[in-house]
Amino acid sequence: MKQSTFRSTAVLLALFPFAAAAQDADLILTNGEFYTVEEKAPMAEAVAIRDGRFLAVGSFEEVSVHQGDDTDIVDLEGRFVMPGLIDAHIHPIRSQLIANVDISVNAAVPMTPDEFAAEIKAYADANPDKPWLIGAAFSWGTFTDTPLNFAYIDAIVPDRPVVIEDETGHIAIANSKALELAGVTEDTPDPVGGYFGRDADGKLNGLLYETAMQQVFGASPNYTLEQVTTAAEEIFPLLHAMGVTGVKVAQGDHLWAQAVQILDRQGRLNMQVSMTPYEVDFYRQYSNAELLRNRQQYETDHFRIDGVKLFADGVPFGQTMLIKRPYPGTDNFGLPATPPEQLREKIVHYNGLGLGVMVHSTGDRGAEIVMEGVEMAMAAHGVEEVRALRNHIAHNVIVDFDDIDRMKYTNVIMEFSPSFWFPRAIIDAAEADLGAEMLQEVWPLGPVLRSGVNVAIGSDWNQAQADPFINIETLVTRQAPGAGAIDPILGPSSAVALEDALYAYTMGGAYAMFLEEEIGSIRAGKRANFIVLDQDLTEINPSQIHATIVLETWFEGNKVYEGTDKVSF
Repeated sequence: MKQSTFRSTAVLLALFPFAAAAQDADLILTNGEFYTVEEKAPMAEAVAIRDGRFLAVGSFEEVSVHQGDDTDIVDLEGRFVMPGLIDAHIHPIRSQLIANVDISVNAAVPMTPDEFAAEIKAYADANPDKPWLIGAAFSWGTFTDTPLNFAYIDAIVPDRPVVIEDETGHIAIANSKALELAGVTEDTPDPVGGYFGRDADGKLNGLLYETAMQQVFGASPNYTLEQVTTAAEEIFPLLHAMGVTGVKVAQGDHLWAQAVQILDRQGRLNMQVSMTPYEVDFYRQYSNAELLRNRQQYETDHFRIDGVKLFADGVPFGQTMLIKRPYPGTDNFGLPATPPEQLREKIVHYNGLGLGVMVHSTGDRGAEIVMEGVEMAMAAHGVEEVRALRNHIAHNVIVDFDDIDRMKYTNVIMEFSPSFWFPRAIIDAAEADLGAEMLQEVWPLGPVLRSGVNVAIGSDWNQAQADPFINIETLVTRQAPGAGAIDPILGPSSAVALEDALYAYTMGGAYAMFLEEEIGSIRAGKRANFIVLDQDLTEINPSQIHATIVLETWFEGNKVYEGTDKVSF
């Protein structure tokens, strides 16, 4: 009897393929130019959505079989639609905390030293009862001709502690009051992985490099859960306005995890979030061991902790990036943020716990140490078991192409950030440390992506601009946004094709978040996260991509943003 029923059903399905399979959609969007990021079906005209997922993708005729009496129909009037964008390395909560609570300066906006001083003074005057003045960020382009030291800050605020990060987040300037309250004196030894800046006479100058920042920031009060929750609730809708529907938050602690969990449980998140907390907080040095151990208790449908953040090296500024050849005119190869043997051992340890690592590594030697650690973990825990953890190397300013096969073997994510890969003030300032030749090699996304290595893109905001369309354009052109053919190009061989940039900003990020079967493309069965734009990215001059306006952002079949103005930060 069962066999007969099966055969009868099979015959009916063959004769009427949609009779049994078709489900009524909640929503059908048609007359659009859907750029799916799916190789087998790269374009579509319409989609059907049910219960927050794509039910069907294709022509209107193919999709219309899912139209029921209660199905809403939306005519997109030929608009360009693509998957929601995924930023694979970003600091959104901290950025909004700075905007809400601290001194917030846009380092991407050119300003003079006097103008920067005015920003600090205005904040200090507006917050007379604030015991510590914390802020971000200053640009090295502001101080190319003016010395930056604690005397500069003392002249602005002499009586309260002040500490302000640079645009990389790895160097800060403190005034003398901050050094005093943090217990930093002329006799304080440099910490492992960092150092206190000194002038030509060997005296402290107020600059804090890498782990030296922790001693000063650690003396300041931490944020509260209320402040963190407010920041998280405010920032994600702002990212919707730029088409972002998924983020990999490259820091965090128990307060951050609790805040995101609260928002999702209350139905107020509307963002796919993964988090890689610091093993030890970068700013205040407290351990996140308990959070990592109990990470599953914070998980929701839209939030998970999927790794731990470690550090291999620093940044090009101050020559703390760890590289295989010396910086021009020196015998300096950079500064390990973590002693290499310890870093390798940490990777083996966390991989053994089933937890991948995200390792800050700007230089090729730093990346090599990470892969050595991953290979040690493979030997200890199994090759495929470790490959499945998708260990993540963040930043990759300088890459050794001799390591390409190793990247493939270890299955690491090569994530490129921050988005400084075009001519701008910070690049001009970097030439003093890197030299003209090495400067042309920075962020070589094109060759790495074309080699078949796993690639993802991160803005590293608030260290650089978060606007994905500026970042996509400049990945393609390697020129300043809106530049013409004769304008300067930074490393032209590192440019990528538009379709590769879009893939990296969607499916590349989804893979880095372990969600490639859920998000990152427009395909039946996936979560219906997509954006509607004012122009077809595939038809316009690449130099105009930066001007793209996000008209609508949809998250799991619900419109979470609608606007007609360009939003960019």
